[in-house]
Amino acid sequence: MAKRADVLVARRRLGFGAEGQREHFVVLQSDALAGVETLVVAPLDDDRPLYRGDPLSVPVPAREAGTRGAQVLLVHLLTSARTNKFDVATAGRLSPRTMARVDDVLRTVLNL
Repeated sequence: MAKRADVLVARRRLGFGAEGQREHFVVLQSDALAGVETLVVAPLDDDRPLYRGDPLSVPVPAREAGTRGAQVLLVHLLTSARTNKFDVATAGRLSPRTMARVDDVLRTVLNL
């Protein structure tokens, strides 16, 4: 069962990543919603210069993302998807420090 901060890999393309690459998403919803058939997630993308200084993206080290290269979490592109759209095994897990940055951006995006 996926938990907040887990990195999941989509079984099929959901439309956020480049063609031919498996798409990675971070679970943003509360663990209190465990057991619900959908997850609130946001996509990861390869870290590129276009994201530098973007207040809506959060840098994620490769070791946390479970990828070969550094990533950015595109918090403003949060969405919901059914749990069966993702592999069962997690690819990575964001650190508490990274999740604190994600929470800061979520508060801005949602005006909380």
